[in-house]
This record gives sequence, C-alpha cells and structure tokens, in this order.
Amino acid sequence: MFKHTLEGGAELRILETRHAVEFLKFIDENRAFLGRWLRWGAEIRSIEEAEAFLRRGITRYVEDGLPWVGIWLEGELVGGVLFFPVDARTLATEVGYWLGESAVGRGLVTRAVSAMLDYAFGTLGLHRVALQAEVGNEKSVAVARRLGFTEEGIRRAAGVNQGRYVDMAAFSLLAEEWVRTRCQR
Repeated sequence: MFKHTLEGGAELRILETRHAVEFLKFIDENRAFLGRWLRWGAEIRSIEEAEAFLRRGITRYVEDGLPWVGIWLEGELVGGVLFFPVDARTLATEVGYWLGESAVGRGLVTRAVSAMLDYAFGTLGLHRVALQAEVGNEKSVAVARRLGFTEEGIRRAAGVNQGRYVDMAAFSLLAEEWVRTRCQR
C-alpha cells in the first residue's frame, strides 16, 4: 500500500473508489476553481462518475505501478497527483496534478509531485516524465519550473478547455536531471 507523509503534515494516499463521496465533495466545493483548467473538474457530477474516474487510477496502478494519489491535509482531501499510461518502450509517462482553492500557496503540489517523481524515477526506474499545462495557468507552470522540468515549447491548440481549443506548454524531466535537481536541494 502506497502512503507517504509530506513535510508540513500532509499525506499522500492512493485514491480508491471508496473515496468517491469525498472526491465528489472536493470537486463540488472547487468546481469553478478546478474547472478553469481541468475538464473533469467541471464534468464529474455524480458518485458514478467519480467512481469511474478513480477506477481509471486503480487500473493505472495495476498496469504501470504508478498510483494516483490524493493529498490529504488535516484529514481533508485537498488535491492530488495522477499519471498517464507508461510507455513501456521508452519508460516514459506524463504527470498531472490539482489542488483545491483553500490549499493554494502552501507548496503542497510541489512537495507531492516531488515525492511522486522520486517514486517514478527511483522505485520504478522510469526514464522520462512529461507535463503539460495550459498556457496562462501560471501556478501549474511555476510548479513545473520549481521541480526542474525543461520547457520544450508550446503545443498549439493541443488541449480543449470549456469547449475551446487551448495552447499547452509542454515540459519534460529526465531521470538524470531529477537526480541532479534532488542533489541541489
């Protein structure tokens, strides 16, 4: 079972279908905030949809060994980190993350993604992790930069948000870069 305590008392735990009610409550309380950048933040509106989303995370964990984790602070779900399917040929994946509005500005996402990068590179031996953030999502881009990701460029009209095509800033981080980044901290 994956469980990790972050500096500052937050905890990372695998998101499971038993968290569907709590996850839906989190979404409902942060719908406008999340929905600005995340399609699922605007679209998940029922327990069944929350369970389906969380089931995808369990499938990823079973198939790739990369858990989707929630960030709990003082017993409350305040955010999370997820991974896209691993490309077994290149040992690469993509990471995504989110945070509720009340938890912004505490460094939680940076610490959570850092812990998950340690797991992806160290425990699983992945070679590359990609990250995309909508152009204009300055907080998400700042997380990528703080963690040492290299900006590869802008992917024009590569995402869809609220029914419109949006440009995405593309970042990547290689295992050897992560080792150097971790040593500099």
